[in-house]
Amino acid sequence: MRPRTNRDDYHTLSREQQVKLIRLRTGHNRLNAHMNRKFKLAPSPTCACSQEDQTAEHILQRCPLLDEERKEVWPSPTPLQTKLYGSRQELEKTTTFITSAGLIV
Repeated sequence: MRPRTNRDDYHTLSREQQVKLIRLRTGHNRLNAHMNRKFKLAPSPTCACSQEDQTAEHILQRCPLLDEERKEVWPSPTPLQTKLYGSRQELEKTTTFITSAGLIV
């Protein structure tokens, strides 16, 4: 098997960035929804905002507690698909957002 000569944007990121993205993409992460349902390690699947379950979609798109951080990274509305599968620049924005929000995924 020959090694890949061309690399997509995801594979040009650092290992730390790749890990954050794959955890967000697959749902196998340390957010309350997964930790409660899968391992019973979180008391509830609900986000600290109490509006809905803490999932990747919720924190990246709707959580009111993260509105300021979200608007700093994405001044205009950006689809979830772009945040998780977009260009290198978009993927870097997503990992920056997770870090600046103080979230551990």
